[in-house]
Amino acid sequence: MKTNGFSMHALSLRESITHGTRASIEKANESLGAEDKIIDLSIGTLDTPTDVRIDQGVCDFIRQKADIIHAFGPVKGLRFLRESIAAKIFRMHGINFDPGSEIIVTPGGIKGTLSLLFHTLLDYGDEVIVPVPNWPHYADMLRLHGAIPKAVLPRFSVNDGLKPLDLQNAINEKTKLIILGDCINPTGKIYSSQELHRLAQVIASHNLERIAKDENPVLVIFDCPYEAYILGQRATTFAAIEIKQSDEIVYPMRQHTITVSGPGKTYGMHGDRIGYAFAPKDIIDMAERVQVNLNSFASNYGQVATYIATQDYMDEVAVRRAQMARRGLNHMFEKLSRIPLLNIDYPEGGYFLFVDFSQCAQFYQNHGYDSADVFLLNEARVATIAGSHFVDGVEDSQHFRHFVRINCGRSFDLLNQSCERIEKALSKVSQEKMLSAGSVTPSAMIFV
Repeated sequence: MKTNGFSMHALSLRESITHGTRASIEKANESLGAEDKIIDLSIGTLDTPTDVRIDQGVCDFIRQKADIIHAFGPVKGLRFLRESIAAKIFRMHGINFDPGSEIIVTPGGIKGTLSLLFHTLLDYGDEVIVPVPNWPHYADMLRLHGAIPKAVLPRFSVNDGLKPLDLQNAINEKTKLIILGDCINPTGKIYSSQELHRLAQVIASHNLERIAKDENPVLVIFDCPYEAYILGQRATTFAAIEIKQSDEIVYPMRQHTITVSGPGKTYGMHGDRIGYAFAPKDIIDMAERVQVNLNSFASNYGQVATYIATQDYMDEVAVRRAQMARRGLNHMFEKLSRIPLLNIDYPEGGYFLFVDFSQCAQFYQNHGYDSADVFLLNEARVATIAGSHFVDGVEDSQHFRHFVRINCGRSFDLLNQSCERIEKALSKVSQEKMLSAGSVTPSAMIFV
């Protein structure tokens, strides 16, 4: 079969859900009037601007130390940034990582960090357990590296997260990685310390058996792009968990856990494209060897900006951004919850709503719309992301076409406009459906 020389892995990739949607919206809005323009609640950024102290700090640094900005940098990242990251990790989690040997900074944001780790750890045919619903790019990135994503869907509620029994059943001899996290996109699921401890028990038991047979252990990537959007009590981070197997055996999860984060979501620094990982020295050493052959090192501009963002006096900025985003989520949740046929579980963290339109499906399908996101885009002029994108690899994923992820990190004015449009669109199609069936009178319509 002719492929124009493209790899089969590249040909298997889908168009980016978030970036592709945003580009389509911008093109469509060029020809629309103000009242008809599409409201974009798809891509997961906040309207809250980046703190000006970060911009000013970069400008000051350039004036004082331009030679560092334009010089070759260390592969693992500028030393002063790694020290600042180590201090932030300790403030947030109470756990020490050596900035010299256990932290690496990467270009490309957190996605770049994940790509580096996949290059470092995965061989062709390795299986990676991915609890779903979850970030859509995991599956494509894993396939691009020749690995096999193994999706695990909760048996009851989409907000349940990964359960120990389901994890136990998913692990086999081909399992190389398990991807976990602390504030899941799109559901806002936050694992408690107890939940993480029970998952760690499964992994520890399995790894001790592997180690006894001189086999490689299963590794955990604990992905934390939304770590700042946990406003309640923070769970024990996965790397700090220790499992006591007996009086003689204590298994520290730290030895096989790689934690990933970055400043993008926390401080609105998406364009800086900086990510970082903290992990045992042997993993960081190997990742450094891979990175020097992959992309050398992260941009010094972005590293300086991240150094400023990770100072202790900036912690209140992260909290304030999270509080503002959460107010938008609460506002949107209250308004949409008034629409009787929508099913919304209140998210524990983050600023997304994962909304179930299943009970409305009969109405919009009668108008030729097979999924909730397409219906909302065409009838309400509101752009969201279809829930089916977050369950790649699940057999009954088509059920999730009636879910949408809504970004609530927008202005109250846009959120109010969106709710009005959604309610109006649902009212319109439901009235037409029921009137055509002759079952009710207009005064009895559910949305009137």
